[in-house]
Amino acid sequence: MTIPMPEPDLASAHFFAALDQGRLEVLRCGTCDTAHLSVLACDVCGGSDFTGEPASGGGVIYSFTKLHTAHHPAFADRLPVCGGIVELDEGPRLFAPLFGEESLAIGARVLVELLPVEDRKIAAFRLVRSAE
Repeated sequence: MTIPMPEPDLASAHFFAALDQGRLEVLRCGTCDTAHLSVLACDVCGGSDFTGEPASGGGVIYSFTKLHTAHHPAFADRLPVCGGIVELDEGPRLFAPLFGEESLAIGARVLVELLPVEDRKIAAFRLVRSAE
């Protein structure tokens, strides 16, 4: 069984189209320079002029959880599953799968990996190993 995928709407269409083309992008407000992932109107200034730009792919774990119960049949053979909120270096936050669960921690550095799911892609994040 395949993982359920969100259906893009008007606000998220750019975000999902960029993922499907192999890119993580933010939408930068032309009025106040705030970065967004999915947006129709800037929540900082109310602006509606946005430019897509590549995201660095880096960020930090803002919050995370480890799921031991499958809330959808597609995840039954993948348990436990780790997911969390990642704050991108550009500012926006998104919920995504997390890999490297042995040392997940709030504030840990992560890097995006785009994972194929049928004919789409999702953003997941892997812990960045520190150079010791």
